[in-house]
Amino acid sequence: TASKLSDSCHHFLWMYKLNLTRDPRFEDASSEACAPELEKFTDCKNVNQGEVIPCLIEHYEGIQSKPCSIFLTKMAGIIFSDYRFMSYFIKNCNDDIAKLKCGRLDSFNDEDDSPHSQGKTVSCLREHRKELSKVCKKSLLRVAELQSDDFHLDRPLYYACKADRENLCHDVVAGEGAVFKCLYKHLSDARLSDNCRFKLEERQQLISEDVRIDKSFYDACKEDIHENDCTIAGHRGEGSVEEDLSRSIILLCLEEAHGEKKNLKPECLQEMFDLRSVLMEDYNVSPELVSACESEVEHFCPLKKAGNVLHCLMEKMVQLRNTEEGDGFGSECKAEVTKLVHVVNPGEDIRLDTPLMRSCGDVVSQACSEYHAGQGDVITCLLENLDHEDMTDECENELLVIQYFAARDFRLDFHLFRQCRNDAIKLCHDSGFSDPATMKPEEGPLIFACLHRHLRSDKDVKPSRPCIHEIKRVMRERSASVNLMPEIEEVCLEDLSEHCSDDGEHVKYGGEMDCLQSILDDLGEKCRLAVINFTQETSEEIEMDRTLIKFCTPMIKRFCNDLLNSDAMPNEVLTCLIEHKNDDRMVPKCAASIEHRQILSLKDFRFSMKFHEACQESVSHHCRNKKTKYDVVACLSELVRNDTIRNDGHERVEERCRKQLKFELLQRGEAVDLDPELKEKCEQEIHDLCQHKRKGAGEVMECLRDHKRKLGDSCYKVVFQRERDDAMFGDYTLLHVCKEMIKKHCPTESEEADLLKCLIDKKDIDIDFDDKCGQVVHRRQVEQTQDVELNPRLQKACRLDIPKFCTDVFKDKSPKDARMEGRIIDCLKKNYALKKKELTEECSREVQFLIKEAAMDISLNPLLLKTCKSDIKEFCADKIANLKTDENDDDEDFGAFGSGTITECLKSHFKNLKDPKCKEEVAYVVAESTIDVHMDPLLHTACQQDLVAHCMHIVSGQGRQMACLLTSLEHNPNTFTKKCKNMLQSRKELWESAAQVAPAESFSEILDQMSASPARNYFFAILFTVIGIIFIVGLTCGRFTKRVRAEIKNK
Repeated sequence: TASKLSDSCHHFLWMYKLNLTRDPRFEDASSEACAPELEKFTDCKNVNQGEVIPCLIEHYEGIQSKPCSIFLTKMAGIIFSDYRFMSYFIKNCNDDIAKLKCGRLDSFNDEDDSPHSQGKTVSCLREHRKELSKVCKKSLLRVAELQSDDFHLDRPLYYACKADRENLCHDVVAGEGAVFKCLYKHLSDARLSDNCRFKLEERQQLISEDVRIDKSFYDACKEDIHENDCTIAGHRGEGSVEEDLSRSIILLCLEEAHGEKKNLKPECLQEMFDLRSVLMEDYNVSPELVSACESEVEHFCPLKKAGNVLHCLMEKMVQLRNTEEGDGFGSECKAEVTKLVHVVNPGEDIRLDTPLMRSCGDVVSQACSEYHAGQGDVITCLLENLDHEDMTDECENELLVIQYFAARDFRLDFHLFRQCRNDAIKLCHDSGFSDPATMKPEEGPLIFACLHRHLRSDKDVKPSRPCIHEIKRVMRERSASVNLMPEIEEVCLEDLSEHCSDDGEHVKYGGEMDCLQSILDDLGEKCRLAVINFTQETSEEIEMDRTLIKFCTPMIKRFCNDLLNSDAMPNEVLTCLIEHKNDDRMVPKCAASIEHRQILSLKDFRFSMKFHEACQESVSHHCRNKKTKYDVVACLSELVRNDTIRNDGHERVEERCRKQLKFELLQRGEAVDLDPELKEKCEQEIHDLCQHKRKGAGEVMECLRDHKRKLGDSCYKVVFQRERDDAMFGDYTLLHVCKEMIKKHCPTESEEADLLKCLIDKKDIDIDFDDKCGQVVHRRQVEQTQDVELNPRLQKACRLDIPKFCTDVFKDKSPKDARMEGRIIDCLKKNYALKKKELTEECSREVQFLIKEAAMDISLNPLLLKTCKSDIKEFCADKIANLKTDENDDDEDFGAFGSGTITECLKSHFKNLKDPKCKEEVAYVVAESTIDVHMDPLLHTACQQDLVAHCMHIVSGQGRQMACLLTSLEHNPNTFTKKCKNMLQSRKELWESAAQVAPAESFSEILDQMSASPARNYFFAILFTVIGIIFIVGLTCGRFTKRVRAEIKNK
């Protein structure tokens, strides 16, 4: 071996090779083998002795004849074994060799240590290439280029990698750079020796400055490089020769051409992929990165092998970006990492990123098996499937690291760049973008922001349709994390570090945006506006809500599949999910995601797309000072309510907005967390009375309604307002519990008040009426009797009568929304019963309905129920035992459901009732029943046959049928059925007793009572007799007073 040779032998061998290069016979042989080439390359004719062969080798790539090529290949092994055999190299680099002390060394530690192996000098110069003169550097690169054809020509690398070539590339034939290419593919292979890896990395560093040194790449791509002008000034940087063909410039140029759908040769595309793989797998082959990130590698990735260092730097750069530890990342290192990622673009082909491929291999096979690697298809598929059931946290983290860089460089998203390049040039020239090739890294985020701004602008200038599709896709992908949205991250850095860096839930992907949204009002102005814009956009694109999509995709398919088949708008799908949120088949995580979105939308009414679009005009006209959706809903609902009650044909809120407002109010009634005012004002009551109720499905609100008498004033006021809104716009519990009954019995477009009326009419008729629905309907009936504002039909019908007849009741209502306990309705009923001709016709119909319903159910007469509580327990205990009783409140709620049992019991014990107020209320109930026979349902039922027999020709109303029955009973008592006859007799007695308890309050009431009385003729005879006696006495007895003179009268 060389190490065992004596110095004299070393010297003899070296002199022998030197003489070979200078031997005239070899020059003669070259003249014979390479005659055409010598004619072609005139600079090789008149050279000194020994310089002909080096000169021909200098023009090696231009050699075309086979004899000359074979001859030079044999001689090249000698020429490149010692730099002194390369005459042009000696001439250009002598000064640099002396300056850097790279001359002949006495001893080496490896096989290539013989004195005649001055390849060590070339290696030394390579290591110091940054310090070389321009001409020497050019010569050094030229030597490397000439050596690239054959593995054996780079002697130091050959000796360092000889064993590795046998182990890893034994079947590869030397020539055309094939062995180099094979060894490059094994750079990250653990079997590769350290010496060989070092030499390969050193050669790759040279390739970074001139791609011609990579023979296989340059041969495959030479035509494409020239056809796409990759070496012209526009791609030249500073314009120096070395930079013309630097690796990054050439790769970017070819990638750009490929992105523009230019046809590159398949072998060139393969070489580009291989080169990018090498760059990604071994950071040492990128000298600028090694130099810029030396301290970062030592601090953050000290134990990583070369193949994982770049990925480690990328990952740490993302993870620590807003932390104190992240401050250790120098700007130069960040810039070089970003630059290299831009050159390699691992997002374009998943195979370029080994850690990503390793983490996501299983997911790719399950979710993206139909996609082929390249053009970003697999990465795009993975990002679209972040919520796939097979997606792992490890794969998701690796994906988002890659996307962090893609979000900051418009060019790294293959499809976005391809579809939007022309739009960017056309629309974003003001954003510093005119040509992607000249774009600076810091301009990357600006381009997408510009395109996105034009997409959402109201102006006519929009990106092209393919570009719009890509923009929306990218926005969906970036919504996974704040760090993928630089336009938000940059303005929210302080808020993120202050509010969202301690909690583990916040620092994970997706958690930071949830944190920012939850403290929206506390954010800085710029950050708040950025978060508002993002949240508003997610309301338009449900796919941007990654958490909701992750947990709700199966639920969308289960409940909203018909919408998917009909290509419905995203917000329609969200509406569908909200409507099914409390379905038994809904998974809890999806329900929680839906509710989070609902709660978030309360912060700004623009966060609800459909609501914003439908009501924007009404809000700008009537509620412009309202900001939160909660306040806007309250404002609009009050407008609609007042317009409905006024009924003057003028509606300030358009129909489209009314429908959406109803949906928003139903959401508010469904969950206490969606009603912040109720939650705040009733916090104590909810804890004390409803702690076992679910927060959703309307259970808390229903619980508070059932315990109204136990609520504090502030809580009662809010609950009353909610009841009022429910009566007008929609009642969540009623609509959901009675969904099937509504479909069965009621028109689909009915107003809420009409729906309740429909259900009331049907619940006692339909024997199959749902029991739970019947209970809810009954509770709503009871609530309506407590305040006229809870009965929109009655309030609208009696809008003129209430101020006219019930002003005294309003005077007693001191605080706003005080508890009326049914006093206004009771006032209307009494006025109808005692002054029936004075109520308007519309109001009379509604009052009649209330009287009839109350006659069958005492719970619909709150004043009677309240005043007769003790008498009911004493005289009607047996009746109570047979009825359903709701004991949730202080006063028993005896729901007779149409039997009228308790009211009839009180009537039958009228004379024995102990409470005077109870007796008075019963008397008014009796008076109501005298209006006409149909107002007394039990009497009407008992006398149905008699009405047909005696009064079929009499129209009901105004007491006509009742008068007919009484007259017929008086003249033909034997023709009546026994049941009707007995009930009429008992009613007559009851009327007389009731008249004594509830005396007439005015002369008109006296006349009304006399007219309704069966003994009315007797009363009128007595009255006229008294008047007659007074008249006769006056005629016969003269005056009782003394006469007075006229002048005294005049005085």
